[in-house]
Amino acid sequence: MAKLVTKFRYYKPGGRKKIGGYAKYIALRDGVERCDDSKKYAPVSYNQKQLIAKILRDYPDSAEMLEYDDYKQHPTVGNASEFISRAIEDNAHSAMRQKTYADYIATRPRAEKVGSHGLFSDEDGEIVLSEVAADLNTHEGNVWTMIVSLRREDAERLGYNNARAWRMLLRSHTQELADALRIPLEDLKWYGAFHNESHHPHIHVIAYTDDPKVGYLSKNGVEQMRSALGNHIFRDDLQHIFCEQTEKRNELKKDWHTLLEKILADMAENPNTHPEIEANLAELSFRLSRTKGKKVYGYLKRDIKDLIDEIIDLLAEDENIAKLYDLWYEKKYEALRTYTSETPPKIPLSQNKEFKSIKNDIIREAMRMNQSGEQKHESRTDSDTTSHHGSEKKTAPHHQTNSVRATAVTGLLKNLANTFRDKILGDDAKKLPTIDKRQRREIEEKKNAEIGYTM
Repeated sequence: MAKLVTKFRYYKPGGRKKIGGYAKYIALRDGVERCDDSKKYAPVSYNQKQLIAKILRDYPDSAEMLEYDDYKQHPTVGNASEFISRAIEDNAHSAMRQKTYADYIATRPRAEKVGSHGLFSDEDGEIVLSEVAADLNTHEGNVWTMIVSLRREDAERLGYNNARAWRMLLRSHTQELADALRIPLEDLKWYGAFHNESHHPHIHVIAYTDDPKVGYLSKNGVEQMRSALGNHIFRDDLQHIFCEQTEKRNELKKDWHTLLEKILADMAENPNTHPEIEANLAELSFRLSRTKGKKVYGYLKRDIKDLIDEIIDLLAEDENIAKLYDLWYEKKYEALRTYTSETPPKIPLSQNKEFKSIKNDIIREAMRMNQSGEQKHESRTDSDTTSHHGSEKKTAPHHQTNSVRATAVTGLLKNLANTFRDKILGDDAKKLPTIDKRQRREIEEKKNAEIGYTM
């Protein structure tokens, strides 16, 4: 499960209840049902089981919470209480209107307060809770909420166990929040509150703008915000990962020439190892010789583009290329796992936009075949007229010598291997986080806040 768990929601003005009540709730939380040490390790009670079943029916996405994961592994009174409280809290906008939930949760005591209540924002100065609630209740546009949760051990280890640290984090990423919501920075309003729960400390954030026509949170915006917060919170962890990756890169560099030589040697010793690629490349070479205009992927007809994509996917089936593609994906996933448990599915190499340059490499190789002077337009064998997917080619038949085809495929494999080398060895240097003046100042402020802060 991801180290950082986030939940994003938005509420339309016509379909929501008074959102100001939600602001008061996250700011105050005056009471809670507690379990003393002697009881919290006892098996979950019947009443708790019944209430958990109701929560899962009413709010199915609660099953994704860290607290529910803890409860499933250890169904104790204490873990059940943590899950119930958190699930009701996350759905307070509707749960507090149901007597069953309201009777259980009452008000909560663990909202850490900066001043007279738990709310903080992007600016210093007094925040009048009643005015914030009134502003939200009369707001005519959408309101977005965000919940960000950590495990207790991570919060303690990284210093996110107090309101000041979270306030500093959010303030340093106000621009990213504005960008994610597509709201001009100067028009963005947001409020946060830190809840110092025993298992999973977390923050609630409410964001909106006075202009009801402005603001939209897309899936991409959600991922951008998750990434920004995750990379900041786990900066030290990521630095350690990058150091390990540097060692792996150094090891890979030592073996890289051996890998390339192996690919080239295999192709030299077995020129017919990739007959289907050779046949498709010869077909592409012939079609390009009959094509007018720019010989660039974006300008070509759909049938030629499909043939190029097919060649790429055949190249990706090569054992060495497949290993390199897997290595590239593993690197990509390792960074994503910091802030999300969901990783994108692996897509065919031909559909991966990060490797689109390969398409024009294939075109250039096919054009070289035309310029070699060894091309002869003759009938192709039946086996050559069938594509990778079993569909017959409708272009004119032709033939090229085995040496021309094998040399072309060898060149493509070499270029593709070099592309992976550049991606795998070069991406980390681009992603390695650097500490600028602003970030140094934030670190110093955070240290000072922790020294002067008393729980």
